Amino acid sequence: MYTNGHVSSEPSASDAARITGGGLVHIVVSETDPVTFHLFLNEEYVPQEMVESLSVYVECPEITSPTVRATLARYVKNVTGQVELQRQELFPCTIEMLAKGRRISITCLHLDSVDGLWVCIGMKPEGDGNELSGLRSINLLVNSSLVHASLEWSEGGKEDILPPL
Repeated sequence: MYTNGHVSSEPSASDAARITGGGLVHIVVSETDPVTFHLFLNEEYVPQEMVESLSVYVECPEITSPTVRATLARYVKNVTGQVELQRQELFPCTIEMLAKGRRISITCLHLDSVDGLWVCIGMKPEGDGNELSGLRSINLLVNSSLVHASLEWSEGGKEDILPPL
């Protein structure tokens, strides 16, 4: 790459902007009655009628090992042309959900590990979110009839992130 006439070993902006690794999942909930959402896996739009559910479950118990899962259950055509339900593990990736004026972002680098796990909610005027610590669990579920997000703190207490539908 050339910068001001000099050769640089840094990648070009175009290369640095690529989505790599597990990727990026966006869920935008535009209506809650009836539930209407738009789901994107990297650049691929997945029509709502092809999505059975998207669930994210993170639990960090004090004694046993953590459960860190994100699963997309969607309908796909098989080789015979029939539609069948397929489950796809999404982590490692970043999942960002926008719903009811709320933003939830979960980045997980390793399946079933809290190493490389970041949970961020909301968006401040500066553009960054509120990074959460002290979580025992966080749950997200999106399907054709339900949009739910809640968390539990390690010191006790449960909260809904999204207001009731």
